[in-house]
Amino acid sequence: MEAVDTEVRARKTLGTVEYVEASGFAQGVLPTRRDVVQNMLYLLQPKRAGQAQRSKEDAAQLLAEHLQEHWLVCNLHTIATQNIKKLILKMYEEFTRLYQTRKQRQNDAFCKRADRFNEGSEKLFDVFCTDVQMRDKLEEYSGIKMTSIEWKFLEDQRSERKMYYEDFTEKQELKMMERRQKIQCLEHFRKLAREEKEGSKAKEKVRGEEQSDRGTSVDEPCPAEEENGSAPAFSLRGRRKRRCPTATTATTAPLEGEHIRMSIRRVRPGFYETVEKVKDC
Repeated sequence: MEAVDTEVRARKTLGTVEYVEASGFAQGVLPTRRDVVQNMLYLLQPKRAGQAQRSKEDAAQLLAEHLQEHWLVCNLHTIATQNIKKLILKMYEEFTRLYQTRKQRQNDAFCKRADRFNEGSEKLFDVFCTDVQMRDKLEEYSGIKMTSIEWKFLEDQRSERKMYYEDFTEKQELKMMERRQKIQCLEHFRKLAREEKEGSKAKEKVRGEEQSDRGTSVDEPCPAEEENGSAPAFSLRGRRKRRCPTATTATTAPLEGEHIRMSIRRVRPGFYETVEKVKDC
């Protein structure tokens, strides 16, 4: 994210706590709820979002990806990106609702809710993957497992927040594309895991669709006939009759010439002799 111009920072005060827009997270520590709110303020600022006026959905999506990268640098697996996005939107909507409350309605109940939100803002914005089986699969897929030190670091960030992740600066120097690729791989693995659970139902559904899509061949004759008694228009026999209609002439041939039929490719033997006989009649 870009550096912030200190002269044009957005500031919003809720109770006695001031929230100032920020363009990133502190290195070596996990972001708090307040950090997330301040980053949302940055992403939704018109001067930051540009003429398009970035929506809350888009801002939450960008922030969720950035937050997930921050946790992965600390070698901590998170929940899915879309779930992080939902948590961000829920918290920011609560902040917006409290901040936009008019002074006439800021009674004792409002003050208690605002104080409760401000107290919780200093706590960790926890997006850690608590599903043991899923986390084991993610560690196996990524090839990196959490160590005892990282478990202690996570517990510290949930409570006193005194520890600092020393290797953060070195890991942060990795290319952004490599970290994005890692996130995409993890999301793809989660998708495969969901598909594995619903595999049996999906296969049955596909089989049913394939059977319903099967139709009769266009060349198969239909027992139904047209009103005039001839073969149906879409049958093979009907097509042949349309291609080779019986030729009618103004004058009928004599009885001795009825056995002769016109061929498309060649003239039968005796045709010309019969024609001469007809002319002589």
